[in-house]
Amino acid sequence: MSHLYIHIPFCHSKCPYCDFFSVATKKWHSEFVQALCGEVVMRHGEISGALKTIYFGGGTPSLLSEQDLERIISEIRKNFSIESDAEITLEANPDDITPEKLYFWQSVGVNRLSIGIQSLNDEELKFLGRRHNAARSRTALYDAIEAGFDNISVDLIHGVPGSDPENTFKAIEEFSQNGVKHLSMYSLTIEKGTILENRIRKGILNNTDEDFQASVYEKAVEKAEEFGFKQYEISNSCVPGFESQHNSAYWKGAPYLGLGPSAHSFDGKSRRWNVADIQQYINGINDQKPVYESEILSKTDKYNEFLLTRLRLIHGIDFFEMEQLFGKQSVENIIHEIEKLNSPQYFHTTEKSLALTRSGLLFADRIISELMK
Repeated sequence: MSHLYIHIPFCHSKCPYCDFFSVATKKWHSEFVQALCGEVVMRHGEISGALKTIYFGGGTPSLLSEQDLERIISEIRKNFSIESDAEITLEANPDDITPEKLYFWQSVGVNRLSIGIQSLNDEELKFLGRRHNAARSRTALYDAIEAGFDNISVDLIHGVPGSDPENTFKAIEEFSQNGVKHLSMYSLTIEKGTILENRIRKGILNNTDEDFQASVYEKAVEKAEEFGFKQYEISNSCVPGFESQHNSAYWKGAPYLGLGPSAHSFDGKSRRWNVADIQQYINGINDQKPVYESEILSKTDKYNEFLLTRLRLIHGIDFFEMEQLFGKQSVENIIHEIEKLNSPQYFHTTEKSLALTRSGLLFADRIISELMK
């Protein structure tokens, strides 16, 4: 069982809060697709077994032309075996979604959509620099359901400065009533080097408030559960049975192959990431000299990544798995480290597992950092 990530680096415009690698240009599309197909051929032997998931992320995969997407998927099918029930996800912006595109995506095998709605409030969307409005999001969601997509995830950003938390809670309720099966809910994060960070630093926009965001996060997760979305990871909740298989593979330490500029790969022993520059990426593939960096993970690296990924999950760390990977002493050590933190309200511990409580999840980054070697 294997997993494939495809990074599509193009956007209509750069969202002010986004720090993922992307370029807002109409140039290089055909050259990129040719290079990406070349990388598919070049690296298909790096993973074994049939693909269980394929994930088109970005950037904005939904802006690809039908011809370009069909060519990419065709090349993937030529070079990889794909399980008959594979989860094939395409990230899409509401303003790209049309009935025609939806039927085409289905025809080439896409069976899961991740729609970047972010908010159903126009003022919040304006703050976030989104191109679409709430009405366009509702139309896109309706069209996706009508087209027959029954596995739809929606991105929702909360904690926007000056926003009313009720906007988030009402959006969750509306999504539950309109066929959405999965929610990815994120507190607005101010990333260094982004347009949003620059505007806040100059005093053009207000900064976020951590206490406000924490309060909204807890209530949003509770509201989601009230409407049938069960939390299974820090930022993700779903109708049971509709967990993201692809992202779950990351959090469970499964190997995966990442293709496209800035894409990461993991084989269980080492990590590799492609150059985050579209021209260097294209030239490197065309010259049969791909530009990338890599690292072999030490035992300490593997242990720290185990904590980082498993403690994101609601069920947390399975002590049997931990013992198999790092030895019996590792279980005793982490229990001791937790006792030293003297914060029992953040942990749920049994004889078989260790997980963060909901209040612990609010401070997951700090807690996990303190537990790392």
